[in-house]
Amino acid sequence: MIKIKRHIVGLISIVFALSTGACANSDIVGKDTDLKKEANEPVFETQKNITLDWTQIRDDAEEQFNDKTLYPMSDYIDMAFKTDENKVLLIWSLSNDISDDEALAYGNEYIRGINDYAATQDFSIKKSSEDSYGGFFDKYDLEIQLFRADDIMEPSKYIVNQIIKAGTNANLELQN
Repeated sequence: MIKIKRHIVGLISIVFALSTGACANSDIVGKDTDLKKEANEPVFETQKNITLDWTQIRDDAEEQFNDKTLYPMSDYIDMAFKTDENKVLLIWSLSNDISDDEALAYGNEYIRGINDYAATQDFSIKKSSEDSYGGFFDKYDLEIQLFRADDIMEPSKYIVNQIIKAGTNANLELQN
């Protein structure tokens, strides 16, 4: 009998707690009186001084370019964002069996992919196209290194080891 009373009291307490929360007014989300919008609505207009989330760009790129179903010749990618030097370093270790032409195609996709991930965070960045690496690389210099896995410690054997100045959209060139 005492156990039943405890359960009933516990159940009544839970119902009471839920009902008071359900009837309360929400002051968490209010209207922005200047913009006449809900405070939690997304903003689709171009904003100034956007700080890119490099960790998110890296995570997205790793998910895409390390996917063996999309890029069967991929070993691993790495990157560094050197904002103080206004430079991005992209590194891609590739299968020992990759041809030079395949490596160049992979490299071009990698560059454009990084730009497009940045463009999803900052709408002012122009997306990449067939003729352009995109707006991100209009602002940042690019250093790109593509190599076969066995050649990692021998930069002279890299397929591509190149610096592309911001805004030039220079084609990737074979090192040897």
